[in-house]
Amino acid sequence: MSGLVFRTRKARGHVQLNVTPLIDVLFLFIIFFMLTGTFKRVGELELRLPGSSTAVPSLSDETTRTLELLLTEGGGLYLDGEEVELPGLKSRLQGILRADPESRVMLKAERGVPHGQVVLLLDIVRTAGFRGVGIGTHMEPPEEETRTR
Repeated sequence: MSGLVFRTRKARGHVQLNVTPLIDVLFLFIIFFMLTGTFKRVGELELRLPGSSTAVPSLSDETTRTLELLLTEGGGLYLDGEEVELPGLKSRLQGILRADPESRVMLKAERGVPHGQVVLLLDIVRTAGFRGVGIGTHMEPPEEETRTR
């Protein structure tokens, strides 16, 4: 026989990794970021709307879809955040109205947009078949309140 002596290996304990605390921390991070994150609609523009002291907030139903038609001073025209061309606007509006007859249009034009452009858009929306059009403004306090301050 040879003189080799083999050592017997010691039995190692079974290692377990408890992932429950890791999952708890992951959920806490998810909740934290959901609550503290700011959400902005894609394609939202900062418009300088004209002020109105008699404006009232629009009361829109949950069931009624309100389309935003935005016109910028630079001539940009956006329908629900998507840029559109003036010649194809009427057909797009008619398609939306066919899909949802109860939908409404809110026209928001910046302060420096010529009056003629706004009237042209109003005509296009009305000839597309929409019954009423809302005009977006920036709500200001009445002049009497501002003088007394």
